[in-house]
Amino acid sequence: MKSAPSTAIPWPDAALRTALYFAGWYLMESYQQFAWQGHSCDIPADWNLAEYKVVAGVSYARFHDDFNRRLDFEWVNARRRIRIEEVRERYDKIADAMEASGAESENIEDMPGGWSACFYSMPDGKRLVAAFKLVPESNFFCLLKMYFEQASKREADRIIRRITDTFRLYGEGLVPWAVYDVSFKLQHEFKLGATSFQAGRKLLIFDWRLRRLYLMFFSLADLLRKHRSMEKWCVDYLNGFKGLSGVKFIEGGEGGIVALHNWLRFFGNVEPVTRGCLRYKAWCRLVPDKNQIFLGVFNYRKQADLSFLASGLDSALVPNLS
Repeated sequence: MKSAPSTAIPWPDAALRTALYFAGWYLMESYQQFAWQGHSCDIPADWNLAEYKVVAGVSYARFHDDFNRRLDFEWVNARRRIRIEEVRERYDKIADAMEASGAESENIEDMPGGWSACFYSMPDGKRLVAAFKLVPESNFFCLLKMYFEQASKREADRIIRRITDTFRLYGEGLVPWAVYDVSFKLQHEFKLGATSFQAGRKLLIFDWRLRRLYLMFFSLADLLRKHRSMEKWCVDYLNGFKGLSGVKFIEGGEGGIVALHNWLRFFGNVEPVTRGCLRYKAWCRLVPDKNQIFLGVFNYRKQADLSFLASGLDSALVPNLS
């Protein structure tokens, strides 16, 4: 996945830097929200998602800046109670590895929100911050590691405190999703099934009780609409999208797209049939403040499913049900 452009921060001249240093004031980094699978936090604006995977029930997200690996997130939403001994065991593996490498360690005191953290200084000058949080009542555990090629303790301390202080865990209702230039809210019962992040195109696929929801975001909407309408562009895209077969799309009203079964291809696409979902709802919206086109497709069973979707998606993105 390609990183988004970093945010440039003006840097004062030497005299002002010296004054700020001795006064104890520091230029604050620019931050962005990362929201994923029921939790969110602020991270530096030039740290972008580079990898996401789920292994044996444990979710991993890795972030890079334009040059290096910067942050690893690891979290578990367990169905059973997580014991503190399990948490300590995972955390101790990091401490043992750091000790074996000759790193000096220092606990970070007074961490917000029940977080625990430690600062490690490597012999080669690199630094690492490890932090964890256990929420027993939600059976949730989170471990993060931050990597610094060259950074002061104060810079590392400032960033880890911003991340942990803004960390939020969501349960019922609408939960936020935010990554790259994409942000929206969706009913928590929709579970992430797959993603595809490419330059100018972001796709997130969610599942809910065998129904399937495709959310697509396209950048540079002004250029995409230069020679054809938004609806026409979206129809052409969907008819060439290999993720949906057995259905043909045509233009509808404003922001509307009509889905028709393509019977020549329908029986070659048995996957929706096995889920019992033979209906499709497609629609598009312009997101002016981000110069984006939003395109949604919902593969569902009955009319009540559309009502559930309409009540569980950002009002600016919901389909027209009339």
